[in-house]
This record gives sequence, structure tokens and C-alpha cells, in this order.
Amino acid sequence: MIEKILELARRAGASAEAFYSEGESRRADFDNNRLKYITTKSIRGVGLRVIRDGRIGFSSTTDLSRPERLVEHALESARYGQEAKFEFPAGVAPAAVPIFDRRVPDYPIEDGVRQASEAIEKVRAAAPRGQCSAEVSKHTGRQRLLNSAGLDVSFEFSRFTTGLGLLLVRDGSLLWTGDDNSSCAWFDRWDAYVGKVLSDVRCSEREIVPEPGVYPVVFTPDALDDALLETFENGVNGKLVQKRISPLSGKIGQRITDARFTLADDPTLDFAQGSAAVDCEGVAARRNVLIEAGVLKAFIYDLQTAGVLGEKSTGNGMRGFASQPAPSTTNLVIDAGDTPVERMIAGMERGLLVDQLIGAGQSNVLAGEFSVNVGLGFLVERGEIVARVKDCMLAGNVFEVFNNIAALGSLAELKGDLKAPHVQFAGLSLASG
Repeated sequence: MIEKILELARRAGASAEAFYSEGESRRADFDNNRLKYITTKSIRGVGLRVIRDGRIGFSSTTDLSRPERLVEHALESARYGQEAKFEFPAGVAPAAVPIFDRRVPDYPIEDGVRQASEAIEKVRAAAPRGQCSAEVSKHTGRQRLLNSAGLDVSFEFSRFTTGLGLLLVRDGSLLWTGDDNSSCAWFDRWDAYVGKVLSDVRCSEREIVPEPGVYPVVFTPDALDDALLETFENGVNGKLVQKRISPLSGKIGQRITDARFTLADDPTLDFAQGSAAVDCEGVAARRNVLIEAGVLKAFIYDLQTAGVLGEKSTGNGMRGFASQPAPSTTNLVIDAGDTPVERMIAGMERGLLVDQLIGAGQSNVLAGEFSVNVGLGFLVERGEIVARVKDCMLAGNVFEVFNNIAALGSLAELKGDLKAPHVQFAGLSLASG
């Protein structure tokens, strides 16, 4: 079918690219301590991108019985499409990165239901008034990319996700805590989830509204992902550079953060959520260092954006079958430092440990400004966690904050599409009330 679609486009005088995707997922969800539902979902479709008379056209469908109509729509849209600044690649040497684990499709979802149920019971034994939620999902898929320049690549991938959460109302105060992970490989982290949830409950037995002021703050990787990294992701995105709205435009080669900070985009990590052998345009996956020792080194591009700006694709053209490619990060990696998180906490006379933030998407992300509520955070006094903080928020500017790093954790953990250590900042403004 894909070959037929491509041939029809060729006959109409267009160079073309067909992107086929199919997948099946099964998911179990728990809510209020009980299994809520188990769902199975499958989808397949194809997207066709053409270049005719120097302009880009695109169409997609899930109805593979009418390829002529798909081609017709793509060719028609090319009449009004953007001027093409690239040619389809003729060949590729895919990166050798594992993204499929046979244990994922072979894993019985019933086993996941049992494991999640056991984890919920362990949490409820310690927090009987709590309401637990949980998720277990597995997904397998296959994609194929074929173009009129001769490129033909296909690959199979898997995705496994689990998570556990607890909502606890105690003395008029609401506590939500939890943990989750996602990978291309099967894993078992239920005991770790239970351990984290119960640890957070114990550390939250005392709650305070902290005094306003400037505090040293240790961010967990989850908290970093909640609030601070989006500014860098947007800043290095070539599409925003093209539109002249990136705050990092024109700053290649300049120092923008503390010299201890190095950030990379790496789709070649084994079994990581964002990994791939090639991007969705057929460009080989590769590690791209974005910020090295505090200096801005690179932006990320897809083929069209790179062509507009006179650059080369960095292998970051991402999409589903129903959309055209656009630059996007894959797996973000922050290099670890040399300070164990235990030492960070032990060295604070009075500070905060922050694990969850709320409302980051409402900040001025492009400018780096943030003002976010602390969803789950703890007050540290003389090196000990003494209470959970509530009714407070942190504010600042991402670029100023990352020029004010006090320490980087010695262990970078991979969770989903982020590999990062704990990061301690010397001082952030905290408001409360």
C-alpha cells in the first residue's frame, strides 16, 4: 500500500514521502483504591508529504482503502503550501539503539493488575484513609518511512509505563504524592513506588506555611521537569529560532548558565522513552550537546527548519502519521555532578527540598520567568527534613537560577525522557500566605 501511494505521487510529478505507523496498547487504571477499567486500543494510519512545484503538501488518513484520495489531497494542499527548503534524504545509516523489548508485548496485563493491587494494599496499610491511584500500560508499534529518493527504513518499538499515587486528606490538608516511570523496556518498580509514597507521608506528618524569603532549594529531577527545563527546550527549538521568538537566538557560543551545567539531547540511550534509530524524516539519530559547560552550543532542527535557516538537520524531526515533522527534543540529559543528594540536604541550615510543582505552564516560559506553587516540598533545618511546606510558591527566572547553581547531584537517573540529577540552587524567592 505504501509503495502504491508513493507511485501515485510520482506519476503526478511530485517527490514524496510516506510515513506509516501502527500500534496497539493495553492499559489498566486504578482510582479510589480499585480497578477502574482495562482498555485496549489500536490504530494505524499513513501520512503523505509531497513536494510539487517547489511547495510542500501534506495529507493523512486511517482509511488505507482509498490511496488515490490521500494523494489527491496532498497534491492539492501543495498549491498553498510552504516553499520547500529541503530534499528528501536518499539513504541513512540508522543508529544502533535498542527500543524494542519482547517482554513488553508478552507481559500479561493481569500481572500488572495484581502488582498494582498489592502496591495499593501496602500503601493503605500505612495510610488507611488515603485514596490510591495506579496505572499499568504497555504499547507496541511499528513504523515505516519510504520516500521517492530511495529511502526505506522501518522499525518496531515498545513502551511500558507504570505509576502509583496517593491522595490523603488529613486535618483539612490535602497531600498528593506518587511516582511513575516509562521505558521502551519492561521494568518492575512497584516496591520503589511504595517506598517513596510512604516516605513522603512520613515526612508530611508535620505541615507548616514557611516564612517568605530567599531559600536554598534542592530540586528533584521531577521538579526540574515540571518547571525549569521547558524554557531550555523551547529556547533551542529551531522553529522558534526561525520565528525569532526564542530567547536564545543569536547566543550560540555565549555562556548562558553556570559552567557546571551541561545539557544534551540524546535519542541513542538504550530503551529510553524518546530514543530512536532515526528521526521521523529518515535522518540518523545522534547525540546533540545543547549547552556545554554553560555555553550554548547548538539548536535542534528538522529538515525544513534547517533549510530555511541554512543549517543541517540534527535528527530531531518528530511527528505522528497525522502531522508534518517539527523539531522536538528526544531525551534530555543533564550531566551529573559530584555531590550526593544526602550531602546537599545535610549541608543546608534552612532550605527546601522540592519534588512537585503546580502551574508551571502558566508562567512566561519563553522569557524564562516562572511563578509556581509547591505541590510537594519539605522544609530542611540543620540538615534534617522537619516538615512539609504548604500554601507557598517559588518565583524567579530560569536563566538567573541556572547561573546560581550551588551543587549538582552525583547520580543522574533516567525516568521517561529525562536523565538528570538533583540540582541545588543557592537561592530562590519563596512567597507564602
